[in-house]
Amino acid sequence: MTPLPLLALLACTATAPDSGATVDDATGDLGPRGPCNPVDDGACLLPFPSDFLTDDDPDRPTGRRVALDLAGMPVNIDGVSMTPTRWNELDGWSTLGAMMVHLPDASLSGTIPVTDIGAYADPDARTVIIDAGTGERLPHWVERDAFAAGSGRELLLLRPAVPMRHATTYVVGIRGLVDDAGAPIAPPAGFRVLRDEEDTADPDLLRQVDRYEAVVFPTLEQAGVARDELQLAWSFTTTSVEGSLGRSLFLRQQALAWADEHWTGDPATAWTLDSTSTADCYDGATIGLDLTGHFDAPLYRTDEAPGSLLTRGDDGLPYENGTTSVPFLLRVPCSVLTGDRPAPLLQFGHGLLGNRTEAYSSSLARLASDNGLVIGAVDWTGMKEDDRKAITLMIIEDPGKFAMVPEGLAQGFVEQQLFTRLVQGPLAADPLLQVDGRSLIDPDTSYFYGISQGGVLGGGLGALSLDFDKVVLGVPGTPFTLLLARSEGFYPFLVMLESLYDDPADVSLIIGLMQHLWDPGEAAGTARFMNAEPLDAQTPQKPVLLLAGIGDAYVPTLGAHIMARAYGARNILPANRSIWGVEEAKPPFSGSALLEYDFGVEEPTEAVPADADAGVHWSVTGRDTARTLIGHWLRTGEAINPCDGACDPD
Repeated sequence: MTPLPLLALLACTATAPDSGATVDDATGDLGPRGPCNPVDDGACLLPFPSDFLTDDDPDRPTGRRVALDLAGMPVNIDGVSMTPTRWNELDGWSTLGAMMVHLPDASLSGTIPVTDIGAYADPDARTVIIDAGTGERLPHWVERDAFAAGSGRELLLLRPAVPMRHATTYVVGIRGLVDDAGAPIAPPAGFRVLRDEEDTADPDLLRQVDRYEAVVFPTLEQAGVARDELQLAWSFTTTSVEGSLGRSLFLRQQALAWADEHWTGDPATAWTLDSTSTADCYDGATIGLDLTGHFDAPLYRTDEAPGSLLTRGDDGLPYENGTTSVPFLLRVPCSVLTGDRPAPLLQFGHGLLGNRTEAYSSSLARLASDNGLVIGAVDWTGMKEDDRKAITLMIIEDPGKFAMVPEGLAQGFVEQQLFTRLVQGPLAADPLLQVDGRSLIDPDTSYFYGISQGGVLGGGLGALSLDFDKVVLGVPGTPFTLLLARSEGFYPFLVMLESLYDDPADVSLIIGLMQHLWDPGEAAGTARFMNAEPLDAQTPQKPVLLLAGIGDAYVPTLGAHIMARAYGARNILPANRSIWGVEEAKPPFSGSALLEYDFGVEEPTEAVPADADAGVHWSVTGRDTARTLIGHWLRTGEAINPCDGACDPD
């Protein structure tokens, strides 16, 4: 098959093709685009995401700009519409967001299940997602939306199994779906007009004729999907790297330049000591020195309050708005205090809406002690304990203010990156952290270790960091919105949304919309750039170690599998199971790796949490075998099997 060149596909003219759909010959003026897409009448924004919901913008890298209309957004029980302002700054859609449609009564019979993702390549696959420039199919699976289960308003979700490419047009085709009785599902009336070239007076169908005739139908036909068998089809364009990660890269540059300017001379002027605590280094002791302090970091938000957005200059980029004080902790093991070599920093990322004090865990102390590491941690601004109230109020008042989360995380990424520089620079040079004139801290080597939320956000921070040498992600996953439906931790927020929106499909759409802003604030937006592709000339690529537990009720392993595919992580043999798209390797081997534990807990294939009472989420990273693997991998770069056979409780 020879794919159509993308430029040819996009060379749509202003005149409708010779079809039954006609434009007013007198003016050819279709007027302003309406807020709703008539192609899928199941909900205003469906199918989602789509090129229909964007406008041409030659000044953006993709040539497009998201253009959601307030009148088309979900409306809560008080009649308040979700505001689309921040989405309309994007130049395309998420590279890991789900595709969403409403086809009433459609069953999952014959669709691609999460247990057989490889079926995406079958010639007769009932769903296809095709790169319009190359003709390649995107691996994915199909599932019912769990948020609207039993309501008759369930959406059908197509979930990418690997990250899509930035600034790329994809075409989605659906065919052969049936109801529970095996009867074919009728296509939506609006789509049928375009497919069958029927007459219409609907301007929002007419304005799509060119794109369907030049892009959608030809792409599908070249992929072997006949036009007359389609039940629904559409196109969408992913955001560019600049559109998604431009602010993150700009903030990294600005913040590190700020540190170079301000952290000169006496290292003690870069930070303030709040407390120290020492312990006797008797046989078996772990931590010998605990230190807490704070440092100033440039503030790029409108103020320090939780829920604040990034500042924006005339160029749309953030600007410095004073400074903010960032508290931190540092833990130095006895093995480092009594050793003869400086210790790398092990920077710790805390769990869901938590704080830096999670770094006081005894398991982490043992890991650091056994492997000669200094533990450091700061709170994760944007999703820390202090942000819980602001996030709750946002969900209640207007989820359109969701940008406060990823924009808060952008500030958090600044603080995390500056903390790394602080530890390896001023702190390493400070007499307080020297013994006999020798620094306790290695100024050239640092690692990141995130658990749970820290594992989700850590994928993003790790890919952006100029300093981390290796990244360990415990019970992690991406994208966030895939995790939410299967997470017991999201349940309280889901209950709030369900009580505020009458239409269950709106709840699903709101959660789906969130991913398109969340990409740069978590692992999704940078997934291809950890070590598969260069992000830019500055950013080093890094190996990643992933540890997950089958049946995790808080961060499902599906998200870790997406990470493993993106990072080229190999499944350590003997493994508890084979995972589609993840190579298996007999240890020892170097590079990125995945280890899964099996505690005998069933992992649902549908989009619901596993059994939370089984405690899988809390049983992985604290195990002796997990510490053995992490320590060996950090020291040597070599993945080993720390268990007697496949890893399980025995």
